Amino acid sequence: MLNALARTGLITCILVLATACARAQEPPACACPDRGAASPRPDTVFQVVKDFEVALCGRIDRSVTPFVYSEFTMRSCGRAPVALATRTPGRACHIAVSKPYLVVDEFALLPTGPDMHLESRPCWRTRLVLRVSEYEPQYAINAMPELIATFDKPTSEQCALVQHRLDAVSTSPFWMDKELLGQVFLCAIYDASWTAQFRTLRERFSFGGTMVDYYEELLSVYNDISRSSRITK
Repeated sequence: MLNALARTGLITCILVLATACARAQEPPACACPDRGAASPRPDTVFQVVKDFEVALCGRIDRSVTPFVYSEFTMRSCGRAPVALATRTPGRACHIAVSKPYLVVDEFALLPTGPDMHLESRPCWRTRLVLRVSEYEPQYAINAMPELIATFDKPTSEQCALVQHRLDAVSTSPFWMDKELLGQVFLCAIYDASWTAQFRTLRERFSFGGTMVDYYEELLSVYNDISRSSRITK
């Protein structure tokens, strides 16, 4: 009887240890460590492919389709947790799964609305894909960004109106007109005579607030278009 009980107890201990070891080897659950222990659960988890899950911790606007994600952090979870992206307030995205990629379309403020008015719309696309190194057990996330925004060519009358507004800009104290800056950019990508004006705005005017960041973003879009020869002037 004692031997039988001992054997039973030994088997039970082995099973408990085996279960514990198996659990220890399982990938950790997706969580939001940046939010603190009070709310560790992510707002949503994207199932991309096997061993590649992404936890999003942030704001989701589900009143529109596709959903708009903003003010968030993203972390891969499972066997190799890696911080993927952070978006501060005002930086919105569409996020979708297109196997084997997690596709992030980041919005930018662009002069693509009626009469060259600014509107927030998808601009940069990043595909996040899981790469397995042959020599290392760790996983790396490779991002491949591309410009996806399109721009309608402004008319000569619209460019003339932009020039009139530009000539009337005061040099002090600061230039805060984002819409005008976007319109100068739009004229520049289609008309070589506007290129110099767009590229020298930082020298001619003092930018205030977030204007510097906005100019740098438009400059990145302009340079990407120029490199890819997507628009013939």
